[in-house]
Amino acid sequence: MRLMIPLAAVACLLAGAVQAQEFRFSANSSRGYSSQAEFPNVQVSRRADNLVVSVRVACDTREAAQRRSEITQTLAAMARAAGLDASIELGLDSGGNVADFDARMIPTLRFHSDDGRPDTSAVTLVIKTPIAEGDTLEAASARIRAFVEATQRVGRTELRLMDDWEPTVIRPDQYRPVVLAAIAADAGTTAAAFGPAYGVEVTGLSRQVTWRQAGPLELMLYIPYQLSVTPAG
Repeated sequence: MRLMIPLAAVACLLAGAVQAQEFRFSANSSRGYSSQAEFPNVQVSRRADNLVVSVRVACDTREAAQRRSEITQTLAAMARAAGLDASIELGLDSGGNVADFDARMIPTLRFHSDDGRPDTSAVTLVIKTPIAEGDTLEAASARIRAFVEATQRVGRTELRLMDDWEPTVIRPDQYRPVVLAAIAADAGTTAAAFGPAYGVEVTGLSRQVTWRQAGPLELMLYIPYQLSVTPAG
């Protein structure tokens, strides 16, 4: 996509389609640009929507049917507890997209051997907590840790938090109008610096809104665009 923005007519740009999805940071952090030096000039700051982490639910009871029953009961206890706690939600990771999870989905889960041991079954869920204004990484992660510690384990089932603590953004393309407006404003400022005989050419605006992590719970949203100064007309 190519867009000419003359100095005298910097317009407000319209939104693209909204995606009803929630993405983990790491699954999308490399889209568009490969290094800090290549990030576009215009980026919009945004607090993460949630903090998420994977939790491994595993059991090493010898008999397979009993092992599955103990994991299933533990998962059901987690789902009940999450339903009573407004600060906790359960999910499933599908290629970086965090899908909702509830007790009705337990029978559909596929268990796998844990660490290659045939006598141990496991399943991995995602636990997330919403990020409020003024929240900190320590406070948000403490809510998740407290939830896991309080979860009722059945039989020999164990819960283990992984090391993939990540911020998420919900429906990133809902921020397209804000990012495009910021790009348009910057383009007008750039053109003005070169005088009325010049405008700017912006390409790449059809690409997806993406982001990078700027702090423990802070994201910078951007569109991987390119800008060049051209003669007006």
